Amino acid sequence: MKIKNLLQNKNGVSMVIFTIAISLILGMGALVTDVGMMAVEKQKFQNAIDSATLAAASELPNQTNALNVANQYIGLNGYNPSDVSITFPNGNISIAGTKNVNFHFARIFGINNATTTVNSSAEIDTLGEAFNYAVFSGSEITILTMNGSNMTIDGNVHTNKSFVANGSGLTITGACEAKNTISTNGSQINIGERIPNAEYVAMPDFSEQIKVQSVQNGTYFQGSKTYNGSNMNVDSSIYVTGNVTVNGSHFSGKGCVVAEGDITFNGSNLYNSSSDAVCFYSKNGNIIINGSNAQLQGMVYAPKGTIIMNGSNQTVNGRVIGNSVTFNGSGLSIISGNNDIACLPRHGVKLIR
Repeated sequence: MKIKNLLQNKNGVSMVIFTIAISLILGMGALVTDVGMMAVEKQKFQNAIDSATLAAASELPNQTNALNVANQYIGLNGYNPSDVSITFPNGNISIAGTKNVNFHFARIFGINNATTTVNSSAEIDTLGEAFNYAVFSGSEITILTMNGSNMTIDGNVHTNKSFVANGSGLTITGACEAKNTISTNGSQINIGERIPNAEYVAMPDFSEQIKVQSVQNGTYFQGSKTYNGSNMNVDSSIYVTGNVTVNGSHFSGKGCVVAEGDITFNGSNLYNSSSDAVCFYSKNGNIIINGSNAQLQGMVYAPKGTIIMNGSNQTVNGRVIGNSVTFNGSGLSIISGNNDIACLPRHGVKLIR
């Protein structure tokens, strides 16, 4: 009798253990299923964010267009713009996404959902750190010199030698970096931040890329070329094997004018459209701007030569980047912004998450 009762008790215990084991196995299986579903949803969300980030980055520096494209791609991938946050750090783009994933089987344990978070950033793959500055002097031999009065640089300045300013009324809104020393002589000199002993920054070169584009577009010229008081469109890059001389011309478009020799601007009232950005690029020579009331929108770039600005009331709504740079005169303004880099050729965009 006792043996029979003992067997019956063991069978009952075994049944309880079996039931608990089955419940645990089924519960773990349910959790694994929901966790797996969450992993799949996170990867799907990450892919959507990555594609939106890359597509939007191609529209930079126009942040409005980039924002519209990002939201469009988010929608095409089955998500809502409210699921993401879009920012533009340092002119690039970053998208952060947050999404609730509802569980099915895990509800029996009181776990109804979980939040998945993904991030993606992309940057314009441009052609060098030098283009981050409003004024850049790449020479380790020649001092970056500013002589004159009432000069304004809206942005950062860098020289791989020393910086010297002589005159009154100089304003640099950003940082002034010099690999060696910084010296200022005069009154009313305002510099956002002085950074002597700065790091060396290399000078980029993209002339061969422009040459290929120009040959393809039929805007490749042998010898020297002069532009006199004409309306000139630079939507397609122009490559000249000699010198370029510009006399009071009006430029439009967003491209590059490349000369293997010197580029010289003469006369007054030289200008280009405020909504455009043209890069004037001397591959091996110098760039000299003479005269008054000259206005350029874009880039003045001489990686192996000297940029000299002589005259009064000269304005570059863009950047001045040369092996060496000298400013002489009064009323000079260099104003960098997002639009002026639109004239530079790009290698594309890349994810940096």
